[in-house]
Amino acid sequence: MNDFNKQLYSLGLQGVIERYLSHFFDLHGNILPADGLYHCLIKEIEKPLIEVSLRRLKGNQVQVAKLLGINRNTLRRRIQDLNISLDTLGDDAQRSL
Repeated sequence: MNDFNKQLYSLGLQGVIERYLSHFFDLHGNILPADGLYHCLIKEIEKPLIEVSLRRLKGNQVQVAKLLGINRNTLRRRIQDLNISLDTLGDDAQRSL
C-alpha cells in the first residue's frame, strides 16, 4: 500500500467523505451547488456498495440483501434504478433474479 492509500485508509470512510465534501464546497466558493446534493451523494455511494457486494458474493442477491440489511426486492429495485449491469457478474447473478 502506497503512502497516499495509507493516509486515506487511516482517515476512514467518514474522514474521506468529509474531506471530499469540504473540497467540493470550496470549489463552489460562495455559490451553492445545485439542489439534490443529498440524493446525488447517496447514489454515488450506493452504486459501488451494491456492485462490489454483488461481485464479492458472486451475484447472490439473497446474500447481498442480507449483508446490506435490506429486502431482496428492494435490492432488485435499486439494481434496476442504479442501472447496475448483472452481465459483468457472471451467470450466478443472472440465476439469482
